[in-house]
Amino acid sequence: MHSSTLICKSMKYKTFLILIVMVLTCLYSYAQEDGKTFINHVSSIDGTMPESYVPPLVSNGSLSMLVDYTGGQLQQEYVKMIPVIYWAGRRYGPPKDALISFGHFEQEYTVNGQVYSQPDTWEQTLDTKRAIVSCMNTYGEALRVETVVFTHLQHDLIVVKKRFYTKSAGVNSVKVSFKYQFTPPGKENRSPKRVFSECSWNDKTQSVEYRYESDAYQPTKGIISVFSDQTVSPSIDGQATSLVSEMKMNGKNPSEITYYLLFSDTMDGDDYMERQSEMQIYVRDSGYEKILGTHESGWAQFCDESYVSLPDKKMEKVYNTAQYHLMSNATKWSFPVGIFTTHWAGRYFGWDEMFCFQALASSNHLDISRRCPEFRCSVLPKATYRIAHYGKSGQYGARYPWEVYEDGAEGTPPGFWLDHVFHMSNIALSAWLQYLYSADTTYLRKTGYPVVKECARFYVSHMVYEDSDGRMFIGKCTDLERLGPAKQNPFMTACGTIYTLEAAVKASGILGEDKNEAEQWGHIAVKLRESLPSEHGRYVPYQGCEERSVASLGGLFPYPIFDSGNQLQRNAVYDFVNEGKASGNMYPVGKSLCAWYAGWLAAALDLLGDRTEPGKLLTEAANGAGCFSELFEINETEVKMHPWFSTASGNYVYALNQMLVQSKEDQILVAPAVPDSWRDYSFKLACYEDLTATVVVKEGKITKLLITHGHTGVKIRRTLKIPSYLITMKQLNEKAVSSFETNGGYCYIHFDIKDQIQIF
Repeated sequence: MHSSTLICKSMKYKTFLILIVMVLTCLYSYAQEDGKTFINHVSSIDGTMPESYVPPLVSNGSLSMLVDYTGGQLQQEYVKMIPVIYWAGRRYGPPKDALISFGHFEQEYTVNGQVYSQPDTWEQTLDTKRAIVSCMNTYGEALRVETVVFTHLQHDLIVVKKRFYTKSAGVNSVKVSFKYQFTPPGKENRSPKRVFSECSWNDKTQSVEYRYESDAYQPTKGIISVFSDQTVSPSIDGQATSLVSEMKMNGKNPSEITYYLLFSDTMDGDDYMERQSEMQIYVRDSGYEKILGTHESGWAQFCDESYVSLPDKKMEKVYNTAQYHLMSNATKWSFPVGIFTTHWAGRYFGWDEMFCFQALASSNHLDISRRCPEFRCSVLPKATYRIAHYGKSGQYGARYPWEVYEDGAEGTPPGFWLDHVFHMSNIALSAWLQYLYSADTTYLRKTGYPVVKECARFYVSHMVYEDSDGRMFIGKCTDLERLGPAKQNPFMTACGTIYTLEAAVKASGILGEDKNEAEQWGHIAVKLRESLPSEHGRYVPYQGCEERSVASLGGLFPYPIFDSGNQLQRNAVYDFVNEGKASGNMYPVGKSLCAWYAGWLAAALDLLGDRTEPGKLLTEAANGAGCFSELFEINETEVKMHPWFSTASGNYVYALNQMLVQSKEDQILVAPAVPDSWRDYSFKLACYEDLTATVVVKEGKITKLLITHGHTGVKIRRTLKIPSYLITMKQLNEKAVSSFETNGGYCYIHFDIKDQIQIF
């Protein structure tokens, strides 16, 4: 055959592929417009990557990894991240406490003697509702490979499904080599440091086994099993193994093979070998479809607990990806910034975990959100011992470290951030807010109040000072790091202290405990309010501060100690809106407002009832999201830091939730900060006292408003506050309400509820 003929055929084939990609892209765009905002799709018609490409996160809160466009984990760097497998809690000890790498997997295909590892064209999709990543790759003119990857929600199991397609009569088989190596990031063929591993083939279980011991922060023994549902030939070279199979091909139906990576170790119990054996039998007996089904059902339950449907579909897609991220990042302990070594080695910040907590709790994921305060309660003895007098407890309170390991021990590297104390308020806020949303008094008595009380005691014993005039203030500490060390009476830290003390007073009253102490807490909170720093008619980060800071929003977010009528706080918020975006990151880098600051500012504005700025801010943050709608710590052309940054996801979700519905004492505020231009939207979200609100707005009017009470049979009274323009009074179910009235552009609807009530 002449070379010109070959070139012509090749060009026709590539043109055909380009047309397929274009059609799929159009179909995808249509799906997006149709409201299917759980799908994130990226493609390349020439094998290159989009400039902003970072692989999607695949995680179940235990096993965490990035999976690239090949359906594997090529050892390439993306914003300092290299795709490897991490396992939450498995880390080296201080001072170098990185998470242990549990290796990576790749694949190679051979067709008629031609070896392929890089695709000519590719498509990659993250489905955030099913929690799966899928890839479609073409190799040469004869082979297409579809790969589906997920980490099972309930098990330490990675599943990799491959389907092979061909239209060429000359392709009768494909040699498939699935490669896994238990090594550090990169291409070295050795065990991760301080890990002794032996790799062998187990003929009985038809699997490659890595039996290892790690000299880690918590020394462990473990086993990794790599196996398939098809007959494979193993090839072992040190810490690298290949499962090789010959797949028969025809032009009608795809050939299929599934690979499994199964992990067990002594951190979850000394019976790890028995668990591994039982789980391997279960996987083989169940098969791929059942394993996928149980994974998807777990995620479906999570998604069914809440939802939003918005007219801005890009915003909705970022929201859905953020929800997926929050669940994927939820370890059995709490919520790290990320389960990656690049993300502070997966340590737990009392500061950041609260932002994830708020998003989960307000989204009605209370069984997940409670992990945060339960973790803090479980490590409370270490926090109280930290400031006890020779180990003797008193009323000194607890001091949690800025960053902790899974056992609550100090994990913070040296730096002026060691002098933060406002994270104590975030820990108290999570503990108190879990009660407000759940109305679970047993939880409050056993978990929530002990944490809040000891945080309040810490502030009283260590941070509150009183001068000769009786003025009380917060002593020097590090507030937001951008402001520098040793700031006296910083606004946000003071607001956090006030919030903690007032929460402790309320919890004490509910439980009937510590009455005398509670009176002291209440008195100090009042005095601290009187001394909050202000200048130029607005609150300021600290007295004499010359730069703008998001810290000046602290009395609304994260600590809602003011209502919308506090003029000093309002002025501070709008001053930052107008003048403060140059200080829009945690660090003195970048030129724009980062996503998690945008969520922070939007959440504060939500509480002011602003119907313009929150929507603009969340749209701006959505426009700065990555290829899979993931949020970064910073994502600018010149500065990119920490993709899949959970703090940003938390703030984004919480700000959007608060735009749609808020709880304030016995009131439920519907659409308190929704843009006036939104005429069609709906949501199901949590409210205080174990309530959920399901609201549908069509053509600018509420067509459905359903309130559901989780504590069925327990009667409570609530008031809905709804903008009058959303209501058609003839649609009001007057039999379901006690009374209603209109005032100042709002309709107030009073009702009693035991289980469920339909207002509209």
